[in-house]
Amino acid sequence: MLAVGAVLTLLTTAWPSSSAGASSAGAVPAGATQAAAAAGAQPGARTRTVTLITGDKVTATTTADGRTTATVRKPTGGPAGAHIMSVGEDTYVYPDAAMPYVASGVLDEGLFNVSDLLADGYDDAQSDHLPLIVSYADARKQVVPTGARRTRTLSSIQGAAMVADRKDPTAFWTSLTDATAARGTGTAKTLAGGIAKVWLDGKARVALADSTAQIGAPQVWQGGNTGQDVDVAVLDTGIDAAHPDLAGQIAASASFIPGQDITDRNGHGTHVASTIAGTGAASGGKEKGVAPGASLHIGKVLAEDGSGQDSWILAGMEWAARDQHAKVINMSLGAGPTDGSDPLSQAVNRLSAETGALFVIAAGNSGPAPFSVGAPGVADAALTVGAVDSTDRLASFSSRGPRLGDNGLKPELTAPGVGILAARSQYAPEGEGSYVAMDGTSMATPHVAGAAALLARTHPDWTGAQLKDALVSTTKRTAQIAPYAGGGGRLDIDSAVKSTVFATGSAFLFTKWPYPSSGLVSKDIVYTNTGAEPVTLDLAITAQGIPDGLLTLTSSQVTVPAHGTATVGVQGRLDLAADDGGYSAMLTATGPGGELHTPVALSKQSERVTLSVDTKDRDGSTLPGLVILKDVRRDTAPQAYEIDESGRLDLTLRPSTYSLWMYADVRGLDGPHSLARAVLSDPEVVLGKDRTLTLDASTLRKVEAIAPQPTGNNGLRIDQERSYPDLYPFFDSYQLEWWLYDSVWATPTRKVTQGAYAVTTRWRQEQPAVTLASGKDSWTPKVQVLSPKLAAGTRSASLVYVGDGSSEDFRRASVRGRIAVVLRNDRVPATEQAKSATEAGAQQLLIVHDGYGPLDAWADKPLEEAPQLPVASLSTDQGQRLLAELRHGSKTVKLTSHPYPEYLYDLVQHHDGAIPRDPGYRPGTRDLAKIEQSFRNIWQGEALDIRYDLSPDLTWAVGPASSTLLAQGDHTVWVTAGPKVKWLSQSAVPGQLSEFGSSRSYPARSTTEETWFAGIQRPRLLSDNVMSTPPSRIGDLINVFGMPSWGSGPHEGTVFDGITVNTSLYQGDKLVGEGSDMLFAEVAPDRLPYRLVVDATRSLPKWPYSPRTRTEWGFVSDQAHYAEMETLPLIQLDYGVSTDLAGRADRRAELSVTPSHLGGAAGAGKINSVTLEVSYDDGAGWRTLKTSRSGTGWRVRLDAPSKARYAGLRTTARDAAGNSVVQTVERAFGLN
Repeated sequence: MLAVGAVLTLLTTAWPSSSAGASSAGAVPAGATQAAAAAGAQPGARTRTVTLITGDKVTATTTADGRTTATVRKPTGGPAGAHIMSVGEDTYVYPDAAMPYVASGVLDEGLFNVSDLLADGYDDAQSDHLPLIVSYADARKQVVPTGARRTRTLSSIQGAAMVADRKDPTAFWTSLTDATAARGTGTAKTLAGGIAKVWLDGKARVALADSTAQIGAPQVWQGGNTGQDVDVAVLDTGIDAAHPDLAGQIAASASFIPGQDITDRNGHGTHVASTIAGTGAASGGKEKGVAPGASLHIGKVLAEDGSGQDSWILAGMEWAARDQHAKVINMSLGAGPTDGSDPLSQAVNRLSAETGALFVIAAGNSGPAPFSVGAPGVADAALTVGAVDSTDRLASFSSRGPRLGDNGLKPELTAPGVGILAARSQYAPEGEGSYVAMDGTSMATPHVAGAAALLARTHPDWTGAQLKDALVSTTKRTAQIAPYAGGGGRLDIDSAVKSTVFATGSAFLFTKWPYPSSGLVSKDIVYTNTGAEPVTLDLAITAQGIPDGLLTLTSSQVTVPAHGTATVGVQGRLDLAADDGGYSAMLTATGPGGELHTPVALSKQSERVTLSVDTKDRDGSTLPGLVILKDVRRDTAPQAYEIDESGRLDLTLRPSTYSLWMYADVRGLDGPHSLARAVLSDPEVVLGKDRTLTLDASTLRKVEAIAPQPTGNNGLRIDQERSYPDLYPFFDSYQLEWWLYDSVWATPTRKVTQGAYAVTTRWRQEQPAVTLASGKDSWTPKVQVLSPKLAAGTRSASLVYVGDGSSEDFRRASVRGRIAVVLRNDRVPATEQAKSATEAGAQQLLIVHDGYGPLDAWADKPLEEAPQLPVASLSTDQGQRLLAELRHGSKTVKLTSHPYPEYLYDLVQHHDGAIPRDPGYRPGTRDLAKIEQSFRNIWQGEALDIRYDLSPDLTWAVGPASSTLLAQGDHTVWVTAGPKVKWLSQSAVPGQLSEFGSSRSYPARSTTEETWFAGIQRPRLLSDNVMSTPPSRIGDLINVFGMPSWGSGPHEGTVFDGITVNTSLYQGDKLVGEGSDMLFAEVAPDRLPYRLVVDATRSLPKWPYSPRTRTEWGFVSDQAHYAEMETLPLIQLDYGVSTDLAGRADRRAELSVTPSHLGGAAGAGKINSVTLEVSYDDGAGWRTLKTSRSGTGWRVRLDAPSKARYAGLRTTARDAAGNSVVQTVERAFGLN
């Protein structure tokens, strides 16, 4: 994740929310395709769209092989500039508009963690709003931005919960940022309305007789202490109030879940509550809770699925601490690890100090990894609980410290959390009877909360902090568990209640650079004696694996006076501590009553040095911009900073090697008003002492691709990869807002010597949509977003200058049938200029820009404001040259229009180790591969062409801008050739169908013919396509992950409405599994014959051809060949027949059938037999056609009667290993 005060680009590791219960699910990575956004998802791949706080939409598809593809688009549908970054396993998408606000620390990076947004159900399909938490600089002035609705006031963080409406997301973003321009100002960003910071309202999740004895509770009960009159709040999934163990135990309850009552339909909350204060009535008193006399205050903050938004939990915390005056508050829940700066942890600290309540919180179930304690358990004031089993061994799932960020000491103690038997809610979906056993730190936590109630009964005047110290210091020492894993030891409530001497619960010695001159850091340990006699304690520090002398005591013995306190210092020698290391030890005080334990930790921030970044524009002036900084030698998140108009940035950093990228706007070289985007880089900044780094724009070199034919950009992306041995690689994929710039530039760099560095530039270029020419002069106007297309062809056109383009200007001009040329200005909006031009009968509107870079007048306009005539624009410098001629009268030019490009270029250039002195790309036709594409959709309209470049080093890919082509027509695509670039092609007709081809490379100078949306559409599987997994077997399990039922030619495809798919698996005649397009069946280990049958139907009359198909694959399979997942030997059938654009073939046409196995299929044999039958009467009769071999396929000649309108096909193929296929396609194509 991006660190606060730093910026992240799209994929980074923010810790996903995790349950404090052992069974919690992890976050689901996400990805998407642009065509999927317009058309739909492929079987076997999961596609979802999520609208970010900026209103930009991220469409993410997770493919069958785990790869993620993603596209980012503006609210209006156009491409959006964004950084897509990967650090670790999560994906972040940061639109350009948001980056400066993240850098300023006012937007939390969790708002852009697409992995977590999808895992928490915040995608657009599941939620029509984005839940947020905001804090305010002034609690008295709490403004709600337009487009949002306040749902709760959260005074514990001086803030509120609100939801932003996704139906009009731009209204919220504009109001939140007060319409301030985020780009290029170089000043720290603030939010409007007094809002100090915005977080995602993320989700936390749910994280007995023998266990109560394990902690000593029965001994306390024997003294008459059952926690009576102590108020304990349980913030969880609700309660089964009718459970016998909880009858009479509930003093108050409230639900904070919209639309849900207090009833526990999950079971977690009831289990937890009864562990604290259950009476055991359903077991004859056997399964009692730890404090059966306590009064329960039930706050439902987790929904029935076991998860809850942060704002629900915050509201419950405030209710419990302030309204219910609970002495102890149990929170068996948690999110991912943080440094304690998150809203939940902040609220724990504030409410603890304000009310004196003790928050007892689960550490989490993300063990045994270190740094895995989750929020809000990381809060300083929290009593954080790990889990042990019945023999006091640490549970493998129990989250371990240190705390993320500063190596703080967490958890503080452990309690039983394995196999805990407690009350079962009658409404829970699992289990039966009155009790159920569960594992997790969720189960350990209520043991401690109940113990705190018993102790509070003994010491009713104690604060939560005192209770915490006493519980931790009186634990049973578990010497085999390090303090960073289990705190002071296992809870011992009998010892806590009986003891009269207590110690500080934990001590964390932390120092930042610069270190104190003494070289020492110290912490006072306070011993408290509530007894009537003084007590002498012998003190000792024990630890394993820390340097001798690192931690010492100011005294080895201390006498604590009666009813008094005594203090002993713990000192740490900084010269013996490694930089940024964490050391934990146990301070044991031994006296006549036994031992007291204080876990101690020490951490020393590493030495810091200063990196000063100076920036210079081409003319020597200072250059503001955005800096992204990544520590190459550590698995840490990148940081982002803004450089203001001073052109200087001073950073205090640990000595290391860094990569630094700066993104800035500079003047291009195409005229005084040209605007360029610059990337100034140093991928290897070795920082061992204070130093200054100068980024000089005078060294910039143009990043351009010059194709063999005239083109214009329709997509530009720069990927940067930085890696170091044994660490996660860092990826930043920057999707530029190319339409705002005349050019892109980069500074050459030196070759790195530490780790690896690579830069990949990706272009999508198209034939220009419009050109104007007059003599030696020519212009290439930019067609505006939402503009109608100009008719294709070349013709003469007359240009007339109409000034500012007001209605009065148009009345004075004669523009009917001509191109009206106007000047962009603040007085007459472009929408009014277009309206007036339409009313005046103009053929086209040409707007001359008056600012920097290209004009993008309709970029953020809704569809309702689309112009009614074609509109294009010229840059200021190009336009002024034209206006100089038009001011003397009209001008005739040659206008050439290609509304749908006849040729495209998909180009990739890769550089290893450095950005070269010439980062341009100038391929010739000999360097490229040619793809002749034919779109054969039976309906006229538009189709999208998308092509992903796949890197073997990346687990995700960013989609380029799509090109809009005719759904019926031919065009040429040129791609970068060679084995290092693999392409994944997709074509889609929005709202109708989508097809994917195989991922593949193309040899240089090769020509490949591809036909899309052709006739004879049927189930088609691709074994080498990343978008789906072919049917397979592993052991005794046969899996069909998704059946793409409507592919044409060699492509797999799907349609988006009016379809049904039924998939069945038979062993012989026995049905062993069925589903829609997916099934999973357990089968016998023996070698047996199987049939996989797929019936697919799509609605008429929308689909006149291939409306129904039935494919029956026969194969032989046994366990022996499938110890690992292997592809089943299914035979695929590819058809070829020449049709017209309406999908009709000649009655004597030749038809080919080419059978093949899926690549790598186990048990496949040589295909030796193909028969083909045809029906001209919708299956009433079938005739077998004579086949002839032709290469790898078979050919037949049709013999259709004169009255036949359709041809249906039934094809059978067999191989030598006993595998077969029978495929029937009704009305496969029409007949002329």
